[in-house]
Amino acid sequence: MKNFWGYIKNEQYAIGCTGQTVYVLDSSGHELAKFKDIKYGYNPMFCPNHNVFVVKSTAGEIAVYSLDKMNLIMKFRYSKVDGAQDDGFCFSKDGSFFYNIERHIDSCKTCLSIYRTSDFRRIKQLFLDNSSIVLDSIEYDSDKDNIYILGFMRGDSGGFDYGFVALLIDERLYNVTRLANDVYEYISGFKHLELFGFTSKAKKWSKMGGYSSESNDYESKMIRLSDFIQSR
Repeated sequence: MKNFWGYIKNEQYAIGCTGQTVYVLDSSGHELAKFKDIKYGYNPMFCPNHNVFVVKSTAGEIAVYSLDKMNLIMKFRYSKVDGAQDDGFCFSKDGSFFYNIERHIDSCKTCLSIYRTSDFRRIKQLFLDNSSIVLDSIEYDSDKDNIYILGFMRGDSGGFDYGFVALLIDERLYNVTRLANDVYEYISGFKHLELFGFTSKAKKWSKMGGYSSESNDYESKMIRLSDFIQSR
């Protein structure tokens, strides 16, 4: 197997990303296609109910590929802020919407953009003007049928105050639950590894403390953001 940074699979396909090349493999690991359309593209994700996958680049681009035709459907730049676009993204339950955490003003300020997947046009942009909230990870939880966000709040000085998880409904955060600092750091590191598919290469460079043995088999833990929500 190639030394992938990012890797995902389903019953039919596997997608591996080296940062310069995107590989599509069959269920047996045989190469079906490869693409060099996007630089610094490390994180792939399948779109539910569509034979499509996306790759997110840290340089602020998204590439969308068809698994039916094995070709690039489109590529677009969502931000001009380069090198800092490594935050989470997810699809809605039916694959109709794409949620992407982005940095537009500078590398320290985040927002959440929502795209319609029929044409990947941005239809909403949330929290862009709220400099107190820094978004980190987002996930759709199929068991809860909700979308959850991990992030942190800035204090009066502009630095880290505390981490939180919250439920996203429409354009607002609900049940915002404060996390102990060490818990936030662990979940944040775990979710970034999860986005890469827990590859050995990602583990080696992870803020989880490196990867040297099977004891760091993080993927078996299956942490979900909803587990930390305190309902109000």
